[in-house]
Amino acid sequence: MSSSRKSWKKALLAAGAAGIVVAPLLSGPAQATTDDAVLEVIATGLKNPRGVTALYDGTVLVAEAGEGLVGCAAGVQCAGATGAIYKVKGSTKGRVVTGLSSVAAGAATGAPVIASGPVEVVPDPNGGYTYLSNFGGNRTTADRTALGANAKTLGTLARTRDGKILADLVDHETRLNPDGGDINANAMGFVRSGSGWLITDAAANDVVRGASDATTSTAYVLPKNQLANGTAAESVPTGIVKDWDGTLYIADMSGGNVGASRIWKVEPGKQPEVFVTGLTNVIDLEFDWKGDLLALTYSKSTLMGPPSAGALTEINTLTKAVHEIPTGDKLLQPTGLAVDAYGDVYVTNKTVGTSGELVKVHY
Repeated sequence: MSSSRKSWKKALLAAGAAGIVVAPLLSGPAQATTDDAVLEVIATGLKNPRGVTALYDGTVLVAEAGEGLVGCAAGVQCAGATGAIYKVKGSTKGRVVTGLSSVAAGAATGAPVIASGPVEVVPDPNGGYTYLSNFGGNRTTADRTALGANAKTLGTLARTRDGKILADLVDHETRLNPDGGDINANAMGFVRSGSGWLITDAAANDVVRGASDATTSTAYVLPKNQLANGTAAESVPTGIVKDWDGTLYIADMSGGNVGASRIWKVEPGKQPEVFVTGLTNVIDLEFDWKGDLLALTYSKSTLMGPPSAGALTEINTLTKAVHEIPTGDKLLQPTGLAVDAYGDVYVTNKTVGTSGELVKVHY
C-alpha cells in the first residue's frame, strides 16, 4: 500500500484473512533471554483467531474467523459457517457460538486455510454477543451476495441473539467510498459510541459510525502517510480503544511499511491528530493497568514479503515515551490484544490457519 491501493492490495489483502496476512511465518527457534516476557498458552486449536476481549469477571472471549467452507476446492473462494466465538473462564473453555459466516480460499494439501470472518466480539447486555466480521479487502455487496447465504454477515457488525445487522461496512464502502480510492472494505475493530458504534475499516481507510437504527455514516477518513521515500502510504486503520474521558486512540498500519505506523488521538469534539508514529504494523491497541497504551505489532518487517515476528510496545500517554516489551520473537503473527481487570495481558498468537493460540503475556 504505497501510492496506489492496487499496489498493496495483492500483498496485504489477497490472502483474505485479517486484512494483513500475507503468508505463514517461517522462522527458526526464538532467541530468548532472561529478560524476555513469558507466554503462557491458555487455549490452542483456534481457527484463525482474531480479536480478544477480557471481561471484568475473568472471562476472555476470542473471535475466530473460522476456515471458510470445509472441502472447498484449492484456490476457490467459498463461504461457510465456521466462524465462532470462543470463551475461556477459569478452567472452562470452548466455543459458545458457532455457525458464523466465514470465507476462505480452499488450501492446497498441507497449506493453512486463511479465513475472513469474526474479528472482534463483546457481550450484548440483552443476551448473546455483538461481533464484527471482516471480508478480506476488495469486496463489494455484489461479491458478498455471489458467495451465497453463508456470507451474509461478512463485513458487518451483527448480534447473535437475533442475527440483526447493526452496521454494514461493505454496503457503506460500496455506496459511498469515502476516501475516493478503490472500493475495498475490511472491518477491523469497534468501540461503543453513545447508542451506536465506531468501527475501523482497514481497507477503506476510514472510521465508520454505526447508529442505533443500523444506518452508517463516515466519522473520519484517515489521510495517507507521506513517507520519506516520496510515496504516500494509505492509512489502513486497525485497532481502536476509548479512554475513560471519551478520547479515542486509533492505530494505523500505513501500508505495512516499517516505522510508518501511526497512533491517532481523537479528543471528544475534535478531529484526529497523530499522537505517536515510528511504530510498525500496529494491528491492535489496549490500555494496561497503569493507563498506558499497549500496541500490538503484527510483524516487525514490511508486509510486502513474508512477515517476521510481532511485538508488544508500551506507550506512556502523558510523555509519549515508547518502550518495546522484550518477547524473544515469540509473538508470531499476533492479531488481538486485551488486558483484564487484574492487568493480565492476552494476545491471539499464530493466527494464520487452524492451529492458533490464546496466550497470556507475563512481563
